[in-house]
Order: sequence, then C-alpha cells, then structure tokens
Amino acid sequence: MPGWIWILLVIFMLAMLIGGAVYAIRHAMAASRSIGRVSEDLNRHMPQPPAPGQSQATDRTKGPAFALPLSQSTERYSQAHALVLERKEQRRRNHGRIWRRWKQFNQ
Repeated sequence: MPGWIWILLVIFMLAMLIGGAVYAIRHAMAASRSIGRVSEDLNRHMPQPPAPGQSQATDRTKGPAFALPLSQSTERYSQAHALVLERKEQRRRNHGRIWRRWKQFNQ
C-alpha cells in the first residue's frame, strides 16, 4: 500500500474523531440546557421549604398512621372499624329483609 493512502486514512480518522467530538459536545450542551429547563419548571411548581426562622406548622391529625402518635392512630382505627361494622350490620339487615320478602312472595 502506498504511503499517501496512509496519510489519507490518518486524515480521515482525525476528521471523524474531531467530528464525533463536536457532535457529542453539541448534543451534551443541548441536553444540559433541556435538563436546566426541566429543573426550573420543577422548582417553580414545587413548594418552597420554610425559611430557617419560620416555624413549620404541621397538621398532626392527618397523614399516614405510622407518622401519628399512637393514640391518634388507634382512634382512627377504631372509628374506621366501627364504620365497617355498621356497613356489615346494614348488609345483614338488607339480606334478611330481602329473604323475608321472597319467602312471602313464594307462598
């Protein structure tokens, strides 16, 4: 292979390396700009934390059960369980009423 072909191959390889680097850098800069816009949008829509001097008022009666005091959790559980028992009792009454009506209907 003549020497001038090697020179052309080296020039072509360097051109491809430089072109690839330029392509990668341009796309990385475009991606960083789009990520910056997304983060700005998120920061605009997210609530800001309170200033260091401000007290953070929290509602201790709402939230997940594991984050509440045990007395409030047990109270919430007992109220929910009472509602479940009321619904079961209502369903049982409705069932009995329907069966009594069918019993009279079929006689």
